Amino acid sequence: MSSDILVRDQIFSTYDSLYDAEKKVADYLISHPSEAIEMSVSELASHCDASQATIIRFCKKIGCKGFHQLKIKLAGEQRQQEEQVISNEIDIDQMDKSLNNIMISKVEEIKATFHNFNPEELREIVDLIIHANLIEFAAMGDTIPIALDGSYKFNQLGLKAVSSTIWESQEAFSRTLRKGDVFFAISASGASKRLVKMVEIVKDNGVTTIAITNQSKSPLAELCDHVLLTATREHIFHDQVSFTRMAAMSVIDTLFLLLFSTKWDSFENVAQHEQSVAEEKL
Repeated sequence: MSSDILVRDQIFSTYDSLYDAEKKVADYLISHPSEAIEMSVSELASHCDASQATIIRFCKKIGCKGFHQLKIKLAGEQRQQEEQVISNEIDIDQMDKSLNNIMISKVEEIKATFHNFNPEELREIVDLIIHANLIEFAAMGDTIPIALDGSYKFNQLGLKAVSSTIWESQEAFSRTLRKGDVFFAISASGASKRLVKMVEIVKDNGVTTIAITNQSKSPLAELCDHVLLTATREHIFHDQVSFTRMAAMSVIDTLFLLLFSTKWDSFENVAQHEQSVAEEKL
């Protein structure tokens, strides 16, 4: 995981773990970054209806030593941002504006997710996957399609990868993994008890674990050997939505393309699979 995560992404990444008072600070900074840069700690506390101690605690939770460092980082990022206007408004009666807001949000998610990548760690993960005997993708709820997509794409490359829509099957298979295998845990919150249990099971057997999550300080992220941190912008539109499939899917696509360019027989495996699929089409 990149150590140079943007303030905005760090806020989204830790949002679910914040206290209510800290979320007020986060919401204000997301909506009014330019104004916050010009404020003192006491002024920001007043605008957020929070204490100065809450502001300092919030700064430390998102990786800053204090409010002064937060302002410096925010100011630098503000200068680098493209001049795109985005609001949190989605109105069916203002379709053009709503579509533009959603588009910018999704583009930012993908860009921020790629910004989070650590090239050295990503190369290590690719090498681990190539040399793995078995690979399992595990997920719960609405992230299950991402796990299924991961196993499907890896199978196309000739890799032995599995997933399941049934958590009992996921856990049962996880118990068969051994040292040299790879286990992917995909979770929005990084707090799924079942996934945490599976990670603990496979780690006891020497399996390499990789988390795909947008919560950098979640139990799952802290437990896994590697973390691929996804970015989200959906808090902009809905406070209770904190995970987007698009960013996680981009992680799977990135791994697929890197593996495709590295694994010597990938082209032949993909070509054979595509030929089989083509024969079923009209």
